[in-house]
Amino acid sequence: MPTMRPTTAFRLFARATRAVVAAVAPLVLLAAQNPTPAAPTPAPAPNSPNVVFLHWNDFHGQFRPQRAIWKLRPGLPADKAPLVGGAAALAGYVQQQRDAAKATGRQVVVTDAGDWYQGTLEGNESKGLLTVEFLGRLQPDAVVLGNHEYDFGADNVRRLCKAATFPVLGANITTGRARERAPAAFVKPFAVVPVHGLRLVVLGLITRDTKAVSTGPFGDDDFTDEAAAVRRVLPEAKKQGDVVVLLTHCGVEVDRELARAFPEIPLILGGHSHTGLSEPLREGNTWIVQTHGKGSEVSRVEAIADAKTKTLRLLRGELVELDVARTPSDAATTAWFTEATRELAAHWDTPIGTLAAPAYEDRGPRSTPAGNLVADLFRSAAKADIGLTNKGGLRTRLTAGPLTRRTLYELLPFENTLVSMTLTGQDLRAVLQGALAPDRRPLEIGGASYTWTERDGARVLLDVTVGGAPLVAEQRYRVATSSFLARGGDGLSAFARGTETTDHGVLLRDVLIAAAERERTLQAPADERIVFVPTAK
Repeated sequence: MPTMRPTTAFRLFARATRAVVAAVAPLVLLAAQNPTPAAPTPAPAPNSPNVVFLHWNDFHGQFRPQRAIWKLRPGLPADKAPLVGGAAALAGYVQQQRDAAKATGRQVVVTDAGDWYQGTLEGNESKGLLTVEFLGRLQPDAVVLGNHEYDFGADNVRRLCKAATFPVLGANITTGRARERAPAAFVKPFAVVPVHGLRLVVLGLITRDTKAVSTGPFGDDDFTDEAAAVRRVLPEAKKQGDVVVLLTHCGVEVDRELARAFPEIPLILGGHSHTGLSEPLREGNTWIVQTHGKGSEVSRVEAIADAKTKTLRLLRGELVELDVARTPSDAATTAWFTEATRELAAHWDTPIGTLAAPAYEDRGPRSTPAGNLVADLFRSAAKADIGLTNKGGLRTRLTAGPLTRRTLYELLPFENTLVSMTLTGQDLRAVLQGALAPDRRPLEIGGASYTWTERDGARVLLDVTVGGAPLVAEQRYRVATSSFLARGGDGLSAFARGTETTDHGVLLRDVLIAAAERERTLQAPADERIVFVPTAK
């Protein structure tokens, strides 16, 4: 399989830069001999914004534009959906905003809330380095690590942080053993950004649940309670700055908790939960912003930074969709990306089969065609009775028509392998019930189905059917799933009760790729396998 060489982009960029410098050197010398006075930067009008925040989260290596199929009217084909996002559009929008701000005396503060890669071929093949290169081109004022930065291990996180040319934050990351634990040295707790004489402190936090929602290995790294970390760091942050804002990869509900705990913090720039907020969420005096992720949008906030009163007054906020048809595209970014990924295209973009009907995924309480397809293929590949997959592991929607290795890769991008085990009917019920917890999502299932309801605010598993027959508590069933779930991922510790466990050593996406190459046409069943039963009144 071709591999990416991220350093190629650096070499090409450097070579091109040297050529440009050589060409313009005589002009620079002439300008120096005949200097033209620079036009003074206009001062912002009174009570008008003098700072603009541009924020995004959960980029997940989405360098290419994607079809906004969620905007389609029912019955319209996917190719009618507008193209949104992508590296060139994001870079173009940031530059446009910077140019506009310079002309009006404003300052732009750019932030990224983590999960830089994991989800696309380009992001994963370089283990995140290509995204770090891209962010280096944008030069954000601060970024925070996301849980998926750990998907290739703690050593790779350090590699990414070392390559970064911008501040990487993580105030609640600790490292070391036992009593020797200390704040991690490879990240900063916060960054100080001067804004019109105001010292703005951006304090970064990663979710304390990182070990439960990433693959690791984590080495000696650990992730402490977010609020406790803020309390520990805040005194020093206030010494070095005037106003503190949070940059978080913790999810919107944790952001709301932080806003209640620290009402003096005016703004939280969030991520992790992919909660697209069309306008800022107000929690007390604090504004919370977040995008849906994958580079399709930017949260834009206008504010007034007042150095005299040492305050940041927020004025307005919006969610800006990066519609490719209306967003300026950065040609240099397009050229850089094309060259950096040239070797990958031939192998991964050649059609290998066909999908008969669209296969959408979502994180709702019902089964989906994509989930049914994946669970069925897991079951078939492992010769099991039941296939199980988590909704969070399905990362894109498949359109009907040609299938490439790339599209199947992006459906199952994580480095998890196919695992099979034996579970009793009782243990299988415990697994399915665990996934119905309020903070979790029902498991997609193949070869079986189940019903559930709500009682007194709790989700309750009802009937389970396997191969058309009711589940028998004492019977032993062969179950196929991902290595992530098999080791208790998503908090599903009941998988540990499995016996005769076999790791087949095959990446999940390769299960799908092999099926497409073998069968040529894949069917995504649309039958309901997760059925909600309303409680009788």
